[in-house]
This record gives sequence, C-alpha cells and structure tokens, in this order.
Amino acid sequence: MILSDKTIKNLIKSKKLIVESEYWINDVLNNIACASLDIRLWNYFKIFPKKTNKIINLDSKIELEEKYIKDWEYLILQPWDFCLWATKEKFWIPENIVARVEWRSSIWRLWILIHITAWFIDPWFWLNSPSTITLEIKNINTVPVALKIGSKVCQLALETMNESAEMPYNKKPSAKYNWQQKPQESKIKLESNNNI
Repeated sequence: MILSDKTIKNLIKSKKLIVESEYWINDVLNNIACASLDIRLWNYFKIFPKKTNKIINLDSKIELEEKYIKDWEYLILQPWDFCLWATKEKFWIPENIVARVEWRSSIWRLWILIHITAWFIDPWFWLNSPSTITLEIKNINTVPVALKIGSKVCQLALETMNESAEMPYNKKPSAKYNWQQKPQESKIKLESNNNI
C-alpha cells in the first residue's frame, strides 16, 4: 500500500522514517506531495572519464571522476551524457517499508532520465546512519540541459510491507551500499561469482 502525505508526515515527525536535510524540517515537510516526497540534487556527482580507451571490467574496481558544484549553480548535461548524483536529503528506511525513486513528470518532459534502473530501496537500507541515494541520470535529449544544484528532480514513494523483512538490507551478506554519503559507482566486483 502506497503511503499518503499525512502518513509520510507522521512517520517523519515521529522519527520512524528519518529524512535529514541541510534545510529546516519544515522544508522537508513542505516537499511532501499527495503520495510522495520530492528530493533534491546535492553538490556531488560522478562521471565516467570522457577520453579513455579503458574497458569497464566487472571484476575490477570501477572508478569515476568526482565533481563538486556550489549551491544553486548548474551542471550542463550534454546529449547522451550520464552521471551518478547524490541526493541532498539523507534517509533511513524502517524495517517494514520499501521506497521507490520515481521520476517527476516535469523533468521527464525535458528528456532527462532520473534513476532509470535501480529505483527500489530495501527496508533498513542505511540502518543507524541516514545516507544519500545515488541517482543515475542521463540526458537523452537532442540539446544540452542545465540541472541546478538543489533542484527537485525526482520523488520518493513509500510502501508498507505485509510484515517486517526477515532479511533486511543491512543484514544481507551482499549488501554493498550501506552508509553511502556521496554518489557511489558500481560495486559489483564485491559480489561473489555465485551471485553474478
């Protein structure tokens, strides 16, 4: 069942769902729509090096270039550019809720894809340490598009589970992205061969 605005607000106020922001808590509450919470772009993002002949190998560490942009400045995404970007908000998801990162229609109409693949967030993701969400962003427009730091580019929808997870994310042997603060590149190398 998807949670309503009233339920999301009550979960945040009671600290059963933690949303930390550089802004005041009232700003977080004001970003709650009828069934979701708008989330913003943070200052840090990562990109693949533009001029390289290096092949990405799933068995080796994948390293991207980290960039920083000041508040309210822009990153211009050229056509077909791709980057990993962190959210300004940090989250702690309880054991009986899953979250989904969903597109905002106004951003999609610019042909900017936000978090197009790994949109599902497990319960107890970031246990004991609220952390950012890494967004996968791609410009499939025919023209460059400027994205401003602090912009609300996507939304978080929350759903209750029929019962608490028996194996929440923080207890999974394969959990690789707990406690992330900046955008994280793929850590598939950390998986055993049995999981590939």
